[in-house]
Amino acid sequence: MMPSSVLFIVLQLCSLQLMAVSMPTCQMQANVVKKTHQALRDLGGSFPAHCLQYNVNISFPYSTFPATTAGHPHCRRASAVVYESLKGMQQIFEEELPAEESGVNWDNTKLSTFMILQDRLLEQGSCNSAVCGWKALMRDVLEVLEIAQLKHETCFTRRR
Repeated sequence: MMPSSVLFIVLQLCSLQLMAVSMPTCQMQANVVKKTHQALRDLGGSFPAHCLQYNVNISFPYSTFPATTAGHPHCRRASAVVYESLKGMQQIFEEELPAEESGVNWDNTKLSTFMILQDRLLEQGSCNSAVCGWKALMRDVLEVLEIAQLKHETCFTRRR
C-alpha cells in the first residue's frame, strides 16, 4: 500500500476519533462553508487516469453527521466533522502539495482562495501517490461539506 494511501486512511480514522475529543467551540458561518465547498470543487479536475485505482467507493460514515432536531443539540458534532476534515487537509498541505508535473494542474488563484477559506473555517471552528491521496481526500472533504450544507444548514450561523 502506498504511504499516502495509508496516511489517508489514518487521517479518516483520526478525524473521527479526534472529533469526539476536540469539539470546536466557535460557530462556522454557513456562507463560508458554502464558499469553501465551491472553491474546493472548482479547484480540482477529474481523477488522473493513473490514480483511478484510488477512486474507490469508500462509504462515508454518515453516522458522524447526527440528525438535526429543532433544538440543534448536535450542531457541535456536525461542525466538528467539518473542522476535523479541513484540519486534516491542512496538515497534508503543510507537508506537500502535488506538483503540476504529477498530473494535477493547479490554478494558483483557486488554490489560494480555497486555502484562505479553509483557514477562516478552521479559525472559526477553533475560537504521485501524493496526487492520488490528495484527490481521494478532496473527494471526501467535498462530500463532508456538501452533506453539512444539505442536512445541517441550520447549524451554521448566518451573516447579517
